[in-house]
Amino acid sequence: MLKSAYKPPGEPGLWHDFLAQLERTLTHIEAHPATVEYLTHPRRTIALTVPVQLDDGTVHFFSGYRVVHNIALGPSRGGVRFHPRVSLGQSVGLAAMATIQSAVFQLPYGGASGGVAIDPKKLSLGELERVTRRYAAELVDVIGPDKDILGPDLGTGEKEMAWIMDTFSTNRGFTEPGVVTGKPPQLGGVSKRGEAVGRGVLYAVEEFARVKGLELAGATVAVQGYGKVGRAVARLFRDVGAKVVAVSDEWNAIYQPNGIDLDALQKHFKETGRVEDFSGAHTIGREALVGLDADYLILAAIEGVIDSENVDQIRARVIVEAAIGAITATADARLRELQTPVVPDLLAGGGGLVMDYLEWVQNFSMFNWSENRVWEAMQRRVSQTLQEVCAYAEAKDIDLRLAAYELGVERINVATAMQGVYP
Repeated sequence: MLKSAYKPPGEPGLWHDFLAQLERTLTHIEAHPATVEYLTHPRRTIALTVPVQLDDGTVHFFSGYRVVHNIALGPSRGGVRFHPRVSLGQSVGLAAMATIQSAVFQLPYGGASGGVAIDPKKLSLGELERVTRRYAAELVDVIGPDKDILGPDLGTGEKEMAWIMDTFSTNRGFTEPGVVTGKPPQLGGVSKRGEAVGRGVLYAVEEFARVKGLELAGATVAVQGYGKVGRAVARLFRDVGAKVVAVSDEWNAIYQPNGIDLDALQKHFKETGRVEDFSGAHTIGREALVGLDADYLILAAIEGVIDSENVDQIRARVIVEAAIGAITATADARLRELQTPVVPDLLAGGGGLVMDYLEWVQNFSMFNWSENRVWEAMQRRVSQTLQEVCAYAEAKDIDLRLAAYELGVERINVATAMQGVYP
């Protein structure tokens, strides 16, 4: 492990995995020592308390974080998570991976991440709004469309982005839609974020399948995670002829080898809030889904789903890492030994990043494109990136994750060398 790297307090998690992948990358390419130091030390870390008056009149202090990892390629951009597991170590790791992902997709961004350690499902709508606005207010001086752009992530969506935009704009005295992405279309957004990420996953897998000579029509698909992204992924893969045989949520999973009726499942999910006990499929343990025999296993929930404990259970022909960090560095090494193809998070999860960029550009120009133009632009960028990374990996006889990291680090290295170290 890179010994001089920053060590966040608490569990390093994703940051540890990022450093492991970076160290592996640096054994294959040369990078200037300054670039390595920049990549192994976040530019800014903020830990803050978020005081909120609850509906019962009591005041509770929640823990919040915002990390800017690197700005060699442009202003930082990254998601805001509302989840009990949000921590500084997690935020640093997510921000670092966002830095590399932006470089891979050749977008003018650095990486950032943050959030608040809460369970949004346990808060009323009013409490959630007060948490969101107070978090944004604490960051007003360090965020902005040319500083640090916030976007939705696990536990947040359009309404939270609208509250952040309004809080920032109120404090600035003018409307500034570009401070956030993933906001409602009526406020300058371009589309629902879950749909955008889901489409990005589909476009990435379609290009991967084309390059590898695989078929999507008729292929069996298991989707781990049935949130807004997982639901979009399942529906989109069904629409191109794939057969979704299993899905899971945070409680359980369901399996139907003949294919799940997703329309009926969605009705059941709206009524119960869970996938279990759906009459059109068998309820199985949530952990059992990763070991199902399927052509594609799509990881669309949280980090660390595939680890050293369950990696040998996998029987899927291809793993698609739609969620950042869904495969730990240790499990990734084992999958390489097993020669299991992986479409890594930097590529599979790029659709949301590209959509954020397109929204940001439109906010600056104050001109909204048609939805078809947005989807076409996103598909073109995702497909081009997949083609480039696949070609690079084939030429160097390496896996896609290493190819993506090498391309990303090389671009950041060039930018860092050209700018130098101030002062």
